[in-house]
Amino acid sequence: MKKVVSSLAVLSMISGGVLAEDIVQPQKVSEVFVGVDYFQGESEYSMDVTGVFSGEKDFDQKGYRLKLGVHDKNNIRFQGYLKVEDFDDAFDEKIYGLGADALFTMPVQPNFKPYLLIGFSSDWTELDDPGIDYSEDSINAFTFKGGVGALFRLNQSLELQAGIDFQYRSWQEIQIVGTGVDIEQDDKSQTFYLGLNVFF
Repeated sequence: MKKVVSSLAVLSMISGGVLAEDIVQPQKVSEVFVGVDYFQGESEYSMDVTGVFSGEKDFDQKGYRLKLGVHDKNNIRFQGYLKVEDFDDAFDEKIYGLGADALFTMPVQPNFKPYLLIGFSSDWTELDDPGIDYSEDSINAFTFKGGVGALFRLNQSLELQAGIDFQYRSWQEIQIVGTGVDIEQDDKSQTFYLGLNVFF
C-alpha cells in the first residue's frame, strides 16, 4: 500500500506542475482510448481435495492487460480488456482472461482524477500435470474485483494510470478421473499496477 500512496503522490505533483501547461480542455479531447497495464502482486491460493488435502499457500502473480475503453461526460469510465497472467507455480500454464471494469472518477484537477473501480473477468488456463488425468483439459474461473487508483493526463493523447486491485477468483470444480476425488480452488489477491492509455 505504501508503494501506491508514494506513486500517486509523486505523479500528482508532476501532473499539477510541469505538465499542466500541456493539458487540453477535456471537452476538446476524444474520450476513447486504448491502453496497457502491467500488474504484479501476491495471492492467497486455497485448494480442497476431497478427503485427501485442504490448505492454503501464497503465490506471486504478474502479467499485463490490453484495454479498450471510453470515459463519458459523467466521470464514469468503462473498459474491456484481455489479460495474460503468470501465476507462479499455482498453475503450469499461463492464465488468460476477458474482463470489464467500471471506474468512478473524481475530477480533482483537469489532469488528475482519483477513482474507485469495480470489475469482473472470466479466466481460464490449460491443465498440464503429468501423470494426473483430470475430468477437463482446461479450467475456468469467475473473478470479481474492487480497487482504487488515479489517472494522470499528460497531454492531449497520453495518460498514466496507477492503482491497486483486491480480487477474488473462484475456479471451476474438477475431478481426478477414476478416483471420485473432487478438487475445489479459489484465490484472493492484491495487485499493484501501472498503465499507459492513448486517446484517439
